Amino acid sequence: MSDVERIAELVGDAKIVAIGENNHHLHEFGELRKRLLQHLVEHHGFRVLGFESGFAEGKLVEDWLRGAPGDVADIGRDGFTFSLGESPEAHEMLTWLRERGDVRYFGLDVPSSAGSPVPALEAVRAYLSTVDEPATSLVDAAIEATKGYAAVSSAESPAKYAALDDVAKDKATAALARLHAHLTSLRPVYGLTEAQAIAEHHVEGALRVDSYLTEIAAMMAGGAPALQSGSRDAYLASTVRLIRRLHGDDTKIVLMLHNGHLQRLPFEPLPGLTYPAAGTHLAAEYGDDYFALALTAVEGKTTGLEPDPGARLGFTVYEQDLDAPAEGSVEAEGPGLVDLRTRRGTEGPRSIRHAHMFNPVDVVNAFDALVCLPESTVSGHLRPAPTDRVTTGG
Repeated sequence: MSDVERIAELVGDAKIVAIGENNHHLHEFGELRKRLLQHLVEHHGFRVLGFESGFAEGKLVEDWLRGAPGDVADIGRDGFTFSLGESPEAHEMLTWLRERGDVRYFGLDVPSSAGSPVPALEAVRAYLSTVDEPATSLVDAAIEATKGYAAVSSAESPAKYAALDDVAKDKATAALARLHAHLTSLRPVYGLTEAQAIAEHHVEGALRVDSYLTEIAAMMAGGAPALQSGSRDAYLASTVRLIRRLHGDDTKIVLMLHNGHLQRLPFEPLPGLTYPAAGTHLAAEYGDDYFALALTAVEGKTTGLEPDPGARLGFTVYEQDLDAPAEGSVEAEGPGLVDLRTRRGTEGPRSIRHAHMFNPVDVVNAFDALVCLPESTVSGHLRPAPTDRVTTGG
């Protein structure tokens, strides 16, 4: 039995399967995710892929998968946020999905790499122009009110948001709330059509960007509550609800998210600060119909981010070494596939890799199963190009 067959056997009858990774841009995780997706589609009837990337940007991907023109590299660059569609593994997955033609794609996340509400607001404008053209002025007002912090990504937007005074921050939130209130009031007039539901989800995404920046500001100022609201994760979960509303409760969905987003327990990014992960919402709502699979590795390489104003998204991704597994971590147990549900009620590992760090979590209860690989390496597009060496005789 292959590794993906063994994982699928653990999935059982679950209809929402979340496949994780302990960091982005890693070859082994991308390769395993692609193969598991293929197996679940070909042998178990899964027909929707939800990815940790912008919902607004995802329309470009979905249109391309349905036959729209374009090169896979361009779709990977422009249709995914946080640069998550630029790896060879992502390109291979997208090419396979386009050739197959029967799997729907949705970005799950807030727009513009969590830096700006504008992509979502532009989508709302397009909808309103067909049903309520005068209300597009509310979109214009929201874009104007949020331009003080709108940026290419969350590498830049938190600093811009922090520099605003309270009046400007409140004006932005109020403009988005007015648009949201108006849009939802159209339901009795036009009905909750697919277009209306999607437009409402776009404006929710715009509001979640605003809330996300508020949460970061509170955290940086030291005034955050011990349990944050976790706006991005709440939106990730909300997109899954939208998918089920549009395609039916029996639709089988594969989600690709960071381990920290898909875990069943609240995520703790800093000591004394937690927020419900997307998986916390989904586990509470769907129970055993939700299956959370974590991916990690014992050793090898990982990626880091550093601010870079000259880069397309305001940051650069670089390669770095992994430290040895921490004592008490799941990686310290060594490689393998583990059905964590069989270990519930016992003392298990207390941490898991999160990029180059170890995140405290009750691993046994946070995930349903876990794959720990012997090694992780960065995706090919991030590996240093080989240098020509000149050898002189002596």
